[in-house]
Amino acid sequence: MRLPAYIHRDEQRETGHMFISKFTHSFVVAAALLAGTTLATPAAAVTFTNLFHFSGSDGANPYAGLVADAAGNLYGTTSGGGANGLGTVFKLGPDGSHSVLHSFSWSNGSSPDAGLIFDAAGNLYGTTRAGGANGLGTVFKLGTGSSHSLLHSFDGTNGSAPYAGLIVDVIGNLYGTTVMGGANGYGTVFKLGTGGSHSLLHSFDRTNGGNPTAGLIADASGTFYGTTGYGGANGYGAVFKLGADGSYSLLHSFNGSDGNNPDTGLIADAAGNLYGTTRSGGANGLGTVFKLGADGIYNLLHSFDGSDGRYPTGLILDAVGNLYGTTGTGRGAETDHGTVFKIDNDGVYSLLYSFNGSDGRNPIGNLIADASGNLYGTTYGGVIGNYGTIFKLSDTGFVVPDIPEPATWTMLIAGFGLVGVAIRRRREQAAA
Repeated sequence: MRLPAYIHRDEQRETGHMFISKFTHSFVVAAALLAGTTLATPAAAVTFTNLFHFSGSDGANPYAGLVADAAGNLYGTTSGGGANGLGTVFKLGPDGSHSVLHSFSWSNGSSPDAGLIFDAAGNLYGTTRAGGANGLGTVFKLGTGSSHSLLHSFDGTNGSAPYAGLIVDVIGNLYGTTVMGGANGYGTVFKLGTGGSHSLLHSFDRTNGGNPTAGLIADASGTFYGTTGYGGANGYGAVFKLGADGSYSLLHSFNGSDGNNPDTGLIADAAGNLYGTTRSGGANGLGTVFKLGADGIYNLLHSFDGSDGRYPTGLILDAVGNLYGTTGTGRGAETDHGTVFKIDNDGVYSLLYSFNGSDGRNPIGNLIADASGNLYGTTYGGVIGNYGTIFKLSDTGFVVPDIPEPATWTMLIAGFGLVGVAIRRRREQAAA
C-alpha cells in the first residue's frame, strides 16, 4: 500500500502507477509488527526548540501540521489571523524568517484548517472549511510566486466544509473529503480534475460512515482508504475503502471500547497494514492508537489514560516501524497542554515531551521529520497571545531510512496534510 506524497519528476518517469509514494520508498517497515503496548516508560531526554510563535497579524492558531521543500523551508496554514483575520498560508525558512504567503478574505476562502501538499512543480494546494462563492469552503492553489487561485467553491450538493487536506495523483488530479453535504448530507469523497472539473466519488449515508473530517490515502491501484468520524455499524465511526471503480466497503466499524470517532486519517506500512487514532473511546475513553491489518484484523495498540496524554491526533511511521504522534491535551490539570509520544515496534509506549503552555499548547497537527530524524510540528496555542507556535524536537529516536533521496532535506512524512484535520476535536481541545 502506498501513501501519496510529494511527487518528484524523476519518480514520475520511473513508474506507471497512478499514485506515487515517497512513503513506500522512505518508510519501509520490514518484519516488525506492532503489538499491544506495555505501560508507559520514561523516554530519553529530547531537545525541544521553539522555532516561531505567531502574533496574530502574521497568523494565528494553526490546526494543521507542516510540509517542507528540499531547501528546508517549512510551509503551513493558520486557521485565523493574517491581514483579514481569516487565516493564512505561511513559510518559515531554515534561518527562522517567517513570511505570510497569503491571507484569506472570505471570498477566496476562510479558515484553512488542513495542511498543504505540493505538486511536482512546487505549487501548493489546500482547502478552506468556509468562505468562497457559497461560504461552504474551497479548494485553492498557491503558485510558486504565491499567486492564489480559487479552484473550487463547494455548494452543499457537491459537498460542504472540507476540513481535511488533499492528495494528488501523477496527472495532477486532486482528491479529498468534505464533512457535510453531498446526496445525504453526511459528507463526500470528491475529485477535482486538472481542468477544475468536480466529480462526486461517494456520498456517505451514515450507515456506511458519516462526516469524514480526515483526508485520504491511496494505494498504487488508485484505491482510497479513509475514516469517518461518525456512522458505521455502531455509530462510532468507521474505516472505509473506496475502489477506483467506485466500489465502497466498510473495513471496520468502531464500537466505543475499541475506539470512538476516528477523525484523523490513516497511514500505511509497506505490508498494507493501516494505522490510525481515535479521539475518544478505548479502555479509558480518552482515545486510542490502532492497527488494521491487511488481513482485516483489528488490533488496539494503545488506550490513553490521561497521564500519557489524551485525544490523540495523527501518526507518522519511521523506517523500523516506530509510530510517533501527538495528543491534543495531556497529563493532568497542571500540564494539560498536550504531548508528543512514541510507540515502538515492540509495542512499548514512551512519552517524549509534554507541553507546559509557555512552550505551546495543544499540538493538534501532524508531525513531519527531516533527513536527520528531527521532528517538526505546530501547536494551536500557547506563548505570547496564545496564537500558537512552530516547534522542533531532536533526539527522539526517529529512524531515517538509509535510502538515497533526491535532496538532502526531504519531506519524510506520513500523511502530510493528507492525514486530515479533526476540527471538532481540536476546537474542544483549544477551548480546554
